[in-house]
Amino acid sequence: MPSKQTYETADFYLAAFLKAKGLKIDRIERDGRKTIFIFENTATREGLIKDFYNEGLVGVNDYKNAIQDMRAIVYNW
Repeated sequence: MPSKQTYETADFYLAAFLKAKGLKIDRIERDGRKTIFIFENTATREGLIKDFYNEGLVGVNDYKNAIQDMRAIVYNW
């Protein structure tokens, strides 16, 4: 269940972007075949989401590494 201290998303690439930008994963949940990524909420989270949907920048290696980490989480969870 979401709370004010956490933010959840099932969007894989948004989750990877948030991770690449330094947000910490609080936990992972499964809803059938869907993986839900639950992050610690921060003061910058809302702005980072806006950046993601408005072509925000992130280092290519940071994003690539975050995607690899997220895939490992999905497949090994």
